[in-house]
Amino acid sequence: MGENIGILMPAYRPEPAMLAYLERLRESWKGLLLLVDDGSGSAYQGIFREAEALGAVVLRHSVNRGKGRAIKTGLSWCRENRPQLAGVVTVDCDGQHSLEDVRRVMDAMARFPEALVLGCRRFGEGTPARSLVGNRITSRAMKLLYNMELEDTQTGLRGLPACWFPELMTLGGERYEYELNMLIAAQRQSIPLEVVPIRTLYFQGNAGSHYRAVMDSLRAVRVMGWGLVQYGLSSLASALVDVSLYAVLVKWVLAALPLSEKLFLAAVIARILSSLVNYSCNRKLPYMQNRKLFPTFVRYYTLWAGQLAASFGLVWLGCRFLGMDELAAKLVADLFLAAASYQIQLRWVFRKQEEGEGLWGRKRERA
Repeated sequence: MGENIGILMPAYRPEPAMLAYLERLRESWKGLLLLVDDGSGSAYQGIFREAEALGAVVLRHSVNRGKGRAIKTGLSWCRENRPQLAGVVTVDCDGQHSLEDVRRVMDAMARFPEALVLGCRRFGEGTPARSLVGNRITSRAMKLLYNMELEDTQTGLRGLPACWFPELMTLGGERYEYELNMLIAAQRQSIPLEVVPIRTLYFQGNAGSHYRAVMDSLRAVRVMGWGLVQYGLSSLASALVDVSLYAVLVKWVLAALPLSEKLFLAAVIARILSSLVNYSCNRKLPYMQNRKLFPTFVRYYTLWAGQLAASFGLVWLGCRFLGMDELAAKLVADLFLAAASYQIQLRWVFRKQEEGEGLWGRKRERA
C-alpha cells in the first residue's frame, strides 16, 4: 500500500478487536496511521496506548464531538505535520473494512489523485436493519434532491486527496452528516467521484457501530433537505412575481377579454417576467452543475415553454370543467409543475455537460 497516503481512523469507545486489525494493517503497510480518540473516556485509554505502541499517532478529544469533527481534527493535523501526504484514507475502527479494500481505495487514489474515492458496499441479505435503513433513506434522498446515484452514501472507507483538505477542514457537520456534506460539496464543486466496490462485513449485527438509525438519518435528511429549501425560496420569489402580475392581468387589465384569450395572455406575460427571476436564482444554486449561460438558458426556456403550455391547459380545464377560480386553479397547477420542474432542472437544464455532448445532452456524432 502507498506510504505517501495516510490512514485516518476516527474511534469512539473502540472494541479490543481494533488492535488486532491495526496489527494486520501494520504487517503490510508502514505509512501514517492516525487515530482520533473522540472522547472515549478513561476506560478506553489502555486500548489507545497499545495502538500507540503499534506505531499509531493518537489525537484525543476530551469529550465526544462526533465523527465529522474527528475527521476534521485528523485532516488539520496531517496538513500541519505531514504536508508531503498525497491524501488519507478514512477507515472505521470496527474492522468492517478489509485490508484488501483499503488497498484498493489507495490504488484508486493513485490513479485519480484529485478525486474523492468511495468504497461502496452492496446491501443484501444479512445487512443489519439500522445500516440498511440509514443508507436507504439517505441514498434515495440524494438521488431525489441532488441527482447523485450512490447505493452507499454513508461509507466510512473514503480516499480524501490532500488538495481538498482545506475545503474538508471547514466543511459543515460535526457528526455523521459530515460525510453527506462531503458528497454535496463534491457535487457543488464538480470534484470527480470514483466508486470502488467493497465487501460488506458486519460483526455481531454491527453492534460496534454508534450510528443511530433514526436520529442520525433524520439529521442527514435535514442536511440534504437544505437543497430543496434553497430551490423553494427561488421558486417562491418567482411565484410571487408570477401570481401578483397574473392577478392584476386577469382581474383588471385583461378582464374584458374572453376566458381563453385572457388566461393565455396573462399566463405568458406573467411567466416571462417571473421566469427571468427564477432562472437567475436557480443558475446560482450550489448543486446545479452547469452555470454556462447559453446552453442552460436555451434548455431552461424549452422547459419554460412546456410548463407554460401545461399550466395554461391545466388552468383552463380547472376553470372550464371544475368551475374553479382562475387564481385557485393556477396555484394548484403550478404547485404540481414546480415539483416536476425541480427534477428536470436538476437532471437536464443545469446538469453537468459531459465532453462530446451536444446542447440537448446527446453525444455528438463524429464526422
